[in-house]
Amino acid sequence: MVKNIPVGEVIVRFLKESKTPLSTYEIAKKASISWSTANTHCYKLKDEGIIDGKLEMADVGASKKMLWWIIK
Repeated sequence: MVKNIPVGEVIVRFLKESKTPLSTYEIAKKASISWSTANTHCYKLKDEGIIDGKLEMADVGASKKMLWWIIK
């Protein structure tokens, strides 16, 4: 994670740089934060109308994953 930059700004930066939507897990790994922290901040950004997301089936197993992207 980039030091001294708010988590929300880091998430927005990663999503802007990505050509495809990112999962909460991918965001957490890129930002070096916990999955829970990434999830909380993504939902805050969604409530603010900055990003959007949707729930999809994961590639492996029967679990689901949330994918996030920047609203244009």
